[in-house]
Amino acid sequence: MRGSRIYENILWLCCLAILFGGSAGASAGEGASVFDQEQIRIRYNMASGPYQKNHTFALSDEFASDEAPAFDAKRGYKSPAKAFVLSLVVPGLGQYYYGSRVKPFVFLGAEVAAWIFHVKYHNQGDDITAEFEAFNRAHWSRDDYEQKYLLWVYGVTDDEDLPVGTRGITHYLPNELTQQYYEMTGKYDQFAWGWDDAEMDGRDLDSYSASDPPDTVIGDATAPYSANRLHYEEMRNDANNAYDKATRMIYVSMVNRLISAFEALFATKKHNREVKRENDEFSRFKVSAKLKSYYAKRDTPFITVTYKF
Repeated sequence: MRGSRIYENILWLCCLAILFGGSAGASAGEGASVFDQEQIRIRYNMASGPYQKNHTFALSDEFASDEAPAFDAKRGYKSPAKAFVLSLVVPGLGQYYYGSRVKPFVFLGAEVAAWIFHVKYHNQGDDITAEFEAFNRAHWSRDDYEQKYLLWVYGVTDDEDLPVGTRGITHYLPNELTQQYYEMTGKYDQFAWGWDDAEMDGRDLDSYSASDPPDTVIGDATAPYSANRLHYEEMRNDANNAYDKATRMIYVSMVNRLISAFEALFATKKHNREVKRENDEFSRFKVSAKLKSYYAKRDTPFITVTYKF
């Protein structure tokens, strides 16, 4: 057992002697081991070949290139066209796409408010329209207009029987209760005697007759006064104003979409310029590692950092 231990120690001493002996021989250039000789040959080929004495190992392709790094979606690029279309379809969506967290709520809130007011004003117009149509049916009489006024003044019971250009006849009353019907009966003096409270010089329609007809209505001076007619026209005007407001809300929505779309377009372009500028600043740095060989066993590493102003 003791002899085996001695042989083991001798074996280790021989290995150490071979190792240090080979290294010393390599330094002197004589008696080098096969490994050391092969290593020296490789270094010599690198020094005299295309690598020459100084061989530069780039730390990365990005730093080794003088060009700016690739500008793509991974670096934060956003499509201006996509942002424009998104905000044109849904205001604020383009702002959310390029990264804003406040503007989307502003534009979307304006869009929602515009449509809420549109519905409100449109319903208000519908309600007032229903009211003035009911008021018209209660206070304007087609029989008074046709069976009394037209008959006594013109001798006919339908204004369509009168030729175009007849004095005092400017419109033909529709047979159906259409929108035009409700407009004409209040708007034009020709139909003023159809209102149940119409009077002229203290006389209402029933005080006239075929032998004593009222004057032909050809203007304000010959049109009878009617408080119901004036109130009716105010109601129609209120309904039209409500419909006009509802229409303006549609215009507000359209303008909001355009503003949102163009804001998203320009803001996305600005975002891309900022990202590109950051990447350009980053690409100004160039880092390279060099391994210098002087035909010796040991090579010296160098790291070079440059910045372009």
